[in-house]
Amino acid sequence: MRRLVARFRKARSAVAAVEFAIAMPVFLMFIGGTLDFGFANYGRSALANAVAAGAHYAYLTVQSGGTVTASSLQTLIQTVSGLSNVTVTVTGPACYCVTGTGPTMASSTQCGTTPPGLCSDNTTPAGTYVIINATYAYQAMMPAYSHLAGATMAESATVQLK
Repeated sequence: MRRLVARFRKARSAVAAVEFAIAMPVFLMFIGGTLDFGFANYGRSALANAVAAGAHYAYLTVQSGGTVTASSLQTLIQTVSGLSNVTVTVTGPACYCVTGTGPTMASSTQCGTTPPGLCSDNTTPAGTYVIINATYAYQAMMPAYSHLAGATMAESATVQLK
């Protein structure tokens, strides 16, 4: 029995395998977290670029004499982002009064009337705007890291068309 114990103490052939078995789960957690963080930032960037492309499209379309609809903007943003789980809400194009120190957008139906109607603070409406809000629900590969990467990302843009 003593010879067997002494032989196991001298044997070093399986040490690397044991160290590998101990270190690998920790290494995989670091790699998984790094990948999740990178994919989450990619999603945030893709969403921001898609909202910017939608705002640019709306502005250029109206400036060239065309009309833009909420459904065309939603389709464009979802297509440009290339992401699933993207929800797009488009308000407008509509006439708004810009009020307050925020500023806040108050809906007005007085744009285009002659003479133009007044906003609640007796100013003329600021113009026609479109408001784009988009959210992306990121599904983390490593659920333990989902709170670090941020599970839901949001981007918005307000564009004055006229």
